[in-house]
Formats: sequence, structure tokens, C-alpha cells
Amino acid sequence: MPDEDSLNVHAGYRHSRTPTAKMGLAQWAQRVAGLPDLAASRELAGLSDEQLSALALQFERTPQCKRTDLLRFSFPVSALLALMGAGFALAEAVAPINASGLSPLVVSAAAFFGAAFIALCAGTLMQIHLVPTEAAHRKAGLLVSVLNEQHPWLYDAYVVIRNPAALAYRETILRERGPVRGMDFLLMRQIAELQENMELMHNARAVAASVQGASEVLDPAAANALPPVLHLAPSAVVASVQSPAAGSGKVLTLGSSSEAA
Repeated sequence: MPDEDSLNVHAGYRHSRTPTAKMGLAQWAQRVAGLPDLAASRELAGLSDEQLSALALQFERTPQCKRTDLLRFSFPVSALLALMGAGFALAEAVAPINASGLSPLVVSAAAFFGAAFIALCAGTLMQIHLVPTEAAHRKAGLLVSVLNEQHPWLYDAYVVIRNPAALAYRETILRERGPVRGMDFLLMRQIAELQENMELMHNARAVAASVQGASEVLDPAAANALPPVLHLAPSAVVASVQSPAAGSGKVLTLGSSSEAA
């Protein structure tokens, strides 16, 4: 990719300052919950390194979303109620009370068991309701965390920076802001994909020109004068097509012809 195209791709991912830079990790999790990963990365990329470090520190202290609702104690309460119901049931079994109708101990045990079941159901439903919130919290935490040995995207980022455009973006981040973080990996991956798509487009044009039998492509002297963008990238598939004049012993390739071995 020419240097001008690389700069244009990188310019599309410049940091955009947002008025919500002082929000905490919980607020950012709510903000990026409904956004794609790339859009969320661009939102967070507008923060300074100090603000990102503060958010990453919050995620290290609370890897799971901190609950503030009343039902967060539903599971301990249900266990306590079930234990009390078991105590009344055990008391009835050890020393039964001779009374007409149901024993008070049995009634109390049934009431506590029912309350425990209700609390357990309420806590389970709330836990299911908070699954998207937990996912958003983890998503925001991974985006603002530094790509260190504990980050799950570390090795993927190492592969991405082999791309020249992604490497240039990384150097800009290190020079202008600070350490490379999870959101930078997503942006670098998108930049690398854009460059690869542009290379494939240039290669497709070269293949189309050769298929159409353009003389400047078939001529070896003219092929050496083609712009660099017409050379096939290492990732592209290099195909060779046998010349119609098979009896001449020549093989036609993309951009050049050579004597058959």
C-alpha cells in the first residue's frame, strides 16, 4: 500500500474527544453495551492515558460487575431460610407436637421452605437479567486494559502488528498516548484488514488486465515498468496460465513470460 493510502486509513481512526471522559467504568460499560467492538474502541480512544489507566485499575479491582440491587443477597437469604425451615422440620421429627390439624412446626417449616424457594427464583431471574451487563463490563475492561501477559488478546495483537499499517498505528499510539491497549488491537486489526483488502483489489485489477489480454501486461518490457501496486502481494494466490501456443514451449504468467523448463 502506498504511504498516502496508509495515512488516509490511519486518519480515519484518529481519536475523537468525547464530553464523557470523566465517566467511571460502570458508566462506560453501559455506554458501549449496545455498540460494536470497533465503535466502542473508537469511543474509548478519545480518552487520555491517565483516564484509561484509571478505568483499567477499576477493572482489575472488580473483574465482575459490582451489583447494587437488593436482590444481590437473594442467594444467601434463600439458604438461611431453607436452613431455618430444616430446623423446624427436624424439631417436628425429633419431638412431635400432639395437636389437632397440622403442627405449628410443620407449618413454620413449610413457610420457610416456600420463602427460600421464592428468594432463590428471584435471585436466579435477576442473575439472568444481568448477563448483558456482565458482558458489557468485561468488554469495557478488556478494551481499556494494557496488552500484557494476562490479556487474552496479546498473541492476536502480536500477529496483527506484522502488518505495516498496523505497525505504524502502534508506533503513533506509543509516541502520542502511551501503552497499547485492547481497543488499539481492534483498531489495528481493522486497519490491517483494510490494507489487505486494498492489496487484493489491486491484485484483482492486475489479474483482470492479464485475462483481458492487455499488451502492456503480456509484454515483459512493459511489465517491468508497471507501478508497484500491480505486483501481487505475498498473501495473494499466484496463478500461471499456459499460453495458447503450446507448441512453442512458452508459459504465460501474470506480467511476464518465460521459457518452459
